[in-house]
Amino acid sequence: MDVVLLFNGLGNQMSQYAFYLKKKQVSRSTRFIFERKSRSIHNGYELYNVFGIPLRETVLDRMLYFLYLGLAYKKARFISQPANRLLGRLGFRVYNESDNYNFQPQMLHRSRGIRFYAGGWHSDRYFRDIKDQVLRAFEFDRSKLGAANEEMLQRIKVCRSVSVHIRRGDFLDANNYSKFGSVCTLNYFLTAIEKVRSMAEGAHFFFFTNDHAWVRENFQGTDVTVVDINKAGDSWKDMFLISQCEHNINSNGTFSWWSAYLNRNPEKIVIVPRNFLAGIHFEDIYPEEWIQLSDY
Repeated sequence: MDVVLLFNGLGNQMSQYAFYLKKKQVSRSTRFIFERKSRSIHNGYELYNVFGIPLRETVLDRMLYFLYLGLAYKKARFISQPANRLLGRLGFRVYNESDNYNFQPQMLHRSRGIRFYAGGWHSDRYFRDIKDQVLRAFEFDRSKLGAANEEMLQRIKVCRSVSVHIRRGDFLDANNYSKFGSVCTLNYFLTAIEKVRSMAEGAHFFFFTNDHAWVRENFQGTDVTVVDINKAGDSWKDMFLISQCEHNINSNGTFSWWSAYLNRNPEKIVIVPRNFLAGIHFEDIYPEEWIQLSDY
């Protein structure tokens, strides 16, 4: 049996669920479980509220989760190491992706025993051949948008709209900045905007961000709209609006990644930073047709 762990925010959960769908195709016994500590960060399990994907919590799922915790426990090594060796002999194992986001085809093989998969699985190569199934799974419920978002959607649809997703907030924390926050600089966004202007005449830029003051300070003009509607549990509505723009300029995050991936425009331009993490390039992190900027 394969068990895929879902954790962190909406974008991560979507990557992990898409990976689960592919694993389910390989082995029908595949299940997914949700990390309990993720209930208190971000917005908890979001796939149900956003896409109607229920979270099963049967007795078996609870048992699998506690088994995973036992395998993942690394403290008190005089206890954890013998326990892990015993569980390993019984056919239990955890596969951790770590920070290598490149496609690992062996992760899609059928497993023997019980295998837990803990990682991001952000490359579309994991689920490229079931893209239609993934897109069907991630269809938004427009009845939940509300009047303000419907009005913004109409503005997006009547112009050559380009989303610019700028993530700051937690990316600026001391523990995150050197790894994540230093990738998408002001110069990156300015360069990306000029790149799109050269390719899409008359572009209008819709900014989505968790730092509206910074965006308003640095981006102004008649071709700029700062979208300041959705917060906290409603942030998925920004993802929907981004996916409805003609073109997309991304930050280095999974929220950006999925927002652009769900854009159905066959002629879309998607601009991304070449490095997803500071100083690290992954060949497989982006779909091949997306434009990767490195000189900024």
